[in-house]
Amino acid sequence: MRRDSAVTFGDLVGRLRMLRVDCAKCGWAGSYSLALLIRECGRNCTILDWKDTLTSNCARRVKGDGADQCVARCPDLLNAL
Repeated sequence: MRRDSAVTFGDLVGRLRMLRVDCAKCGWAGSYSLALLIRECGRNCTILDWKDTLTSNCARRVKGDGADQCVARCPDLLNAL
């Protein structure tokens, strides 16, 4: 992992096969194949950019209420890095 930027899909090769995302506020959850994400987005796509795109239609993000923000996260990242 580079020190000057966020985690990329390429950083996760050999560490994760699936990338889980969940939101504790709305109960939404999903799993995504790392190989497919790399094919579609590229090895240099950051997790933050991808997650922002993935959650772009979240009602909490669209509303922009600072007190009720989207809390989508990738729970496996800490263990993988």
